[in-house]
Amino acid sequence: MKDNQTIARSFSRPVSGDALKRPPCQVACPIHTDAQRYIQKVAEGKPAEALAIIRETNPLPQSIGRICAHPCEDACRRGDVDEPIAICNLKRVASDGARAAGLGYEPPGTEFTTGKKVAIIGSGPSGLGAAHDLALLGVEPVIYESQPEAGGFLRTGILNYRLPKDILDEDIGYIRGMGVEIRTGAAVGRDIDFDELAAEYDAVLIAVGLSESRSLPIPGVDLPQVLLAVPFLEAVNAGREVPELGEDIIVIGGGNVAIDVARSARRVTGGKVTMVCLEADYEMPAHSWEIEDAVAEGIRIVCSQGPNAVVGDDRVEGLQVKKCEAVFDGQGRFAPRFCETELSVIPGDTVIIAIGQMSNLSFLTKAGPDVNERGILIFDREQCTTTRRGVFASGEVVTGPGTAVSALASGKRAAIAVARYLGVRVDFPQEPRPVGELPASIGDKVRKAPRRRTPARPADDRTGDFGEIELGLPEVDARCEASRCLLCAGGARYSQLKCISCLTCVRVCPYGAPWADGDGLGGISPEHCQACGICFTQCPVKAIDLEAVSEAGMEGEIDAALGEASALEFGCWYSQSRVEPEAPLVQLPCTGRLSVRLLLHAFEAGADKVYVAVCSEDDDGHFIHGHRQTRAAVAEAQKAIAEAGLEPDAIELRVEPELKCRPKV
Repeated sequence: MKDNQTIARSFSRPVSGDALKRPPCQVACPIHTDAQRYIQKVAEGKPAEALAIIRETNPLPQSIGRICAHPCEDACRRGDVDEPIAICNLKRVASDGARAAGLGYEPPGTEFTTGKKVAIIGSGPSGLGAAHDLALLGVEPVIYESQPEAGGFLRTGILNYRLPKDILDEDIGYIRGMGVEIRTGAAVGRDIDFDELAAEYDAVLIAVGLSESRSLPIPGVDLPQVLLAVPFLEAVNAGREVPELGEDIIVIGGGNVAIDVARSARRVTGGKVTMVCLEADYEMPAHSWEIEDAVAEGIRIVCSQGPNAVVGDDRVEGLQVKKCEAVFDGQGRFAPRFCETELSVIPGDTVIIAIGQMSNLSFLTKAGPDVNERGILIFDREQCTTTRRGVFASGEVVTGPGTAVSALASGKRAAIAVARYLGVRVDFPQEPRPVGELPASIGDKVRKAPRRRTPARPADDRTGDFGEIELGLPEVDARCEASRCLLCAGGARYSQLKCISCLTCVRVCPYGAPWADGDGLGGISPEHCQACGICFTQCPVKAIDLEAVSEAGMEGEIDAALGEASALEFGCWYSQSRVEPEAPLVQLPCTGRLSVRLLLHAFEAGADKVYVAVCSEDDDGHFIHGHRQTRAAVAEAQKAIAEAGLEPDAIELRVEPELKCRPKV
């Protein structure tokens, strides 16, 4: 078990210079999950190891792997070649695969060595993320949740067809297993006074999220068939009957919550659902994939229309709308402009308002913390502090509406702020910088490979229940998808002290990453480098190594794999078959990364026989010249062991047509 001080240091590993240049997917992720490393492990068929990497930053891997807005994919450089990697789906593959194998779900042992206790108000992603990290830092967190079950909006606002609640329960159970106490049905302000809470604990973190719906100041909203989004979703998630819900439903709003309301209403009633939003179709704030799913399920979307009045005397008969000519002003600020004379009525018997949410801060006392004139907490974004000493805040209560992973990131930052306040020696992490864009000349050299699609239930089948829609990538598809990763920022690095400027690397690199200047080797471009490792294998003075797979790391894997074995197989990450199943396997991004030094090290470590699996020439390996480089390294190593008195065939090259590194459709 790691001691808490070791864990605390891991929160603030010092990084500097080029070490801050990371893959764009990692930089774009609000919690900076090392997607490249876990994708590598998925490619190798090692979901438990992939999950362990995800857990370094993400305490809710199963849940986030299903609902994340995946900004990482928008930043993925593979998108400059064909399509971005399915990073979010691969996160689910890792967690589901580890879960199926019964691995990776044993919580780490934690000891609350600081003797400090923190009250966290709210058990959504922000509160859960903060509690998880505080526990790792030796601080005892206690979560207060007003609802009967933990999870916040993950439980009450996200439907089972996106996030099954048994999956959420497992993520929360892992956090509970770390010693985090969650008191459900305990509302601050009702069951315990806020000032009493602040006096009892060493610090308080407010992470209540946006738990209440906003309404509209239009005629007719007082009719009983006009509902609000949050209470509606809470009732549906809890399995309660929704009173006054008809079969011709109008949902006002164009965001993700409005989409969830519309899709839920479609499932509950089986009737007609129409969404009405101010924005044009290309301006809708909902995620594009959510909109596509809603349309596929038969939901009608009426854009560029604003609600003017709910029509009806005793019951809702429809919604009067007016044309919205513009949603934003010239400075991009929300300032809708309507044509007051262009009115129409959309028939319906129920209206559900889903135009936004707000926090309920009625539990706060006169002693603070203070709120501004709009009722929002006054908050220091960097230090996560409020105006009352010892009271912190995180998540959407201070950031406003966002994604679950962003709320999680806010909670994790707050955990560090609280721990620092309580005397724990831990620093805020430095923000990494992304490696630059993929040059077009390099994108042209990368083999095209279509993105693997996650299978889903047909639209006409899934609207009859709340069963999960996406079924998860099968293992073979997942490993093929993972093999599309370009290993951005994981490529060659070199030592200026060791380099003799022979420029061998410049001559052999198929991607033109190393470059020369008047004094010799000028550098190695991380934007161009594809981590194929050819320069590493050819460097005569071992001045080059790879960020993703170092020589020292490979030697350690060889030593560990051999143990008492006398044979060893080298293969690539992406192969899904073996040439010698009885021999332990050491995997590389490509066997073209295999140097003569590593082949000889296997014999120094006790091997009597070494097998090297290589793709057939028509497949040509994962990298340009990969198979050619493998053959050359094996031939040279065979000469070397022959000179040492061993039989050359102690290194056996196996050409296997089945070893297809390139994903096929």
